[in-house]
Amino acid sequence: MFVRLATQNRLVGYLRSAVARQFKGVLQPVQQELGALRKQVRALSNHMERLETTLAGISEQAARADRAAAQVKFTIRLNDKHRDTVAQLASVLDERRVIEHVQRAIAASPLETDPYPHIVVQDLLPHEFYKVLRDAIPPQPFFADRDPIKQNLKAQMDFGPTLSVRVLGFLEDVIARQAIRPAVVERFHEPLQQLYDTIFGPEFRDRANQLPQSASDGRLMLRRPGYYLAPHRDPKRSMLTCLLYLAGPRDDEAYGTQIFRVADDHEAAFTHTYYPEEHGSRCELVKMVPYRPNTMLVFLNSSGAHGATIPVDAPAGLERFTYQFYVGPGPDALNALIEDLAPERRAMWQSRKASAQTSM
Repeated sequence: MFVRLATQNRLVGYLRSAVARQFKGVLQPVQQELGALRKQVRALSNHMERLETTLAGISEQAARADRAAAQVKFTIRLNDKHRDTVAQLASVLDERRVIEHVQRAIAASPLETDPYPHIVVQDLLPHEFYKVLRDAIPPQPFFADRDPIKQNLKAQMDFGPTLSVRVLGFLEDVIARQAIRPAVVERFHEPLQQLYDTIFGPEFRDRANQLPQSASDGRLMLRRPGYYLAPHRDPKRSMLTCLLYLAGPRDDEAYGTQIFRVADDHEAAFTHTYYPEEHGSRCELVKMVPYRPNTMLVFLNSSGAHGATIPVDAPAGLERFTYQFYVGPGPDALNALIEDLAPERRAMWQSRKASAQTSM
């Protein structure tokens, strides 16, 4: 009996071995084919990724080409339309007269302090210049096209309709830098002293007053329904923010600038844009500065917050145009002053990322 069982076990083992050899011979080519197939699939996947990247690049290039073509088309059309206006620009772009008008308007505007220092300047620009400025706003293809709700255009245009290039250049070079900048620095002299004491320390006030002030980051801003800008303060390096409303006579005044009071407010511990609500502070809406033609809001970038909203359900086709720039010390002189501050005060001028790492 034992002999028979042993014989059967040997037979079973032999059969198993034979079957395994047979299946191995059958499966080995199949496994090799599967391996080769996997390599082909990986190669095809990589090829598809490269193709998608190439197509995306082609699509982006085509979009840029279409945008450039639209810019050329509008430039030719508008140059013809504005030929008479451009021929008469010399009288409208009278530097002395425009600067005097702007500075008188700023000097006559009352300084409001609730919830932080600001002025609202009515009729900032001479009427005839404002009308030309409105006409000089270029069509949508000249604005950055990444976000249809929030589009910007540098006031110094490299290419565009002649009226746009000349008038926006005058707005930047003459009105912002020569007229508004010195006028608002003088108008906000006392609030600036308090700000210097806060961000530099009283012992650096005199030196801060000697810093050369510049007008920077000038841009034309186009906003549409769905736009929302949370309560915030602008980068610390900008002492004053100037916001000129380029509204038309029939535009809704409701889409102006929101002014907020901030509970438990404190100085931002970094130089970038500061959102108080992200740091546990509550923002209370105090007032809305109406979006009115030829009106400029200027505020001290010291405390509180400002924001803006255009609801999604606002009228279709609504467009809100503003020109914004900052007034503050030139970067070289400011950086030299910051380097001389005490370590704890200098730390308040670091980047947002460095500030977050320091607080961890």
